[in-house]
Amino acid sequence: MIGIIGALSIETDELISKLTMKETETISGMDFVHGFIYDQEVVIARCGIGKVFAGICAQTMILRYKPDIIINTGIAGGLDSNMDIYDFVIADSLVQHDMDTTGIGDPLGMISGLGIIDIPCSKFLVEEFSKCAESLGIPYHIGKIASGDQFVSSKEKIEYIVNNFGAVACEMEGAAIAQVCYANSVDFIVIRCLSDKADEGSSEDYFTFSKKAADRSSKLVLEYLKG
Repeated sequence: MIGIIGALSIETDELISKLTMKETETISGMDFVHGFIYDQEVVIARCGIGKVFAGICAQTMILRYKPDIIINTGIAGGLDSNMDIYDFVIADSLVQHDMDTTGIGDPLGMISGLGIIDIPCSKFLVEEFSKCAESLGIPYHIGKIASGDQFVSSKEKIEYIVNNFGAVACEMEGAAIAQVCYANSVDFIVIRCLSDKADEGSSEDYFTFSKKAADRSSKLVLEYLKG
């Protein structure tokens, strides 16, 4: 069983359209669509924007459907000037850039209860998705993705995230899903296609490029599901 989570309808609709033997169950206001793609059993959910919704979705999916792995697919803002819009980013780890308990002596980004800053993705999934990206011929990068409940759109914020965490992309859900999977010992991967560069032009770029970027991310998931 493979679980797939996206925040937006543009990140899940293409995948849901490929399902056969489709059944939908609504839990906590979220639709979990169960079925098969290329004879692979999957469950797909659109969680909504932000870390809280993402965490609710991931925990519900794990308890209800018991997936062997969870894939978080979607779009992100690039933080590395060497990356272009529509490039893939395959996360090797996730960090919450807005997690800050330094006031009580913790390192910046430390996740209380887990005792770690960077949440590692499953190495075998990083390798498998890298092979899929290569087969599609789309440029890809492996690196850390930073999540926070903010739409990043300034040079100052980019510098803060890069300087403190070394991330190559930012978005709003991946690290929450990673935290839930890590706590439940479920293998996971977070993949993103860049829709913008998280700078002062990111708002305009997001509306211009997000749909095609989301479609590319779905295409990468489908390539993986082909086996």
